Formats: sequence, structure tokens, C-alpha cells
Amino acid sequence: MDGPLPLALIYASLAFAAVVLVYVALARTPDWGLLGFAGVIELGVLVLLVMAAVQVGGVDLGGPEALTLFGYLLAGLALLPVGFLWSLTERSRGATAVLAVVGLTEAFVILRALQVWP
Repeated sequence: MDGPLPLALIYASLAFAAVVLVYVALARTPDWGLLGFAGVIELGVLVLLVMAAVQVGGVDLGGPEALTLFGYLLAGLALLPVGFLWSLTERSRGATAVLAVVGLTEAFVILRALQVWP
């Protein structure tokens, strides 16, 4: 999990949250562009999960720490789809704001996964 990908995902998640806040301010609902942005982040988290699975054998990571690491990464995979599902079914300004919270939470989850990684 070394390299620029985790940091790029953190920045992308924060940028996603900022873009969603603009959508909320303009009273816009999520569109295909926002969904595409989230898809790129989701793909990055999937790549990060695969990288961690490949590299976990070469580092000193005990059972509970490995479980915590993969729990964070799997939660990161679930956040954006659940947030979009909520946002697309309700179609209100508050539901769009949920995506901003999801973007901030995604950045936090990746940061926590990096802190668990040895």
C-alpha cells in the first residue's frame, strides 16, 4: 500500500465532497458526471484493496490488524454505492448532502487503513 495511490484517493475523496457541496448549494441532484467521479474513486479503492491483499504476506501484520485493515478497505468499497443509492432514491437536497458526508468518510477510511498498515 505504499506509493501515491492512497494519497491520491484521499485527495480525490475530498474533492468529491467539495463538488457535492457545490451541488447542494445549487440544489442539484447527482448526475452522471458525479457518478463517474465516484466510480473512479471506487476503482481506486478496489485497486488499493488488491494491492493490500498481495502485499500483506510480506509485512508484519497480525490477525487483528489485518482484519482491521481489510475491514476499512471493504467499508471503503461499500460507502459510495450505498451513498449513491440513498441519494438517487430520495432525490432531495439532504440526500445529496449525504454524498458529501460519504466523500469525507471515504477519505477518513483510507487514512485509517494507512495508519493500520505497518
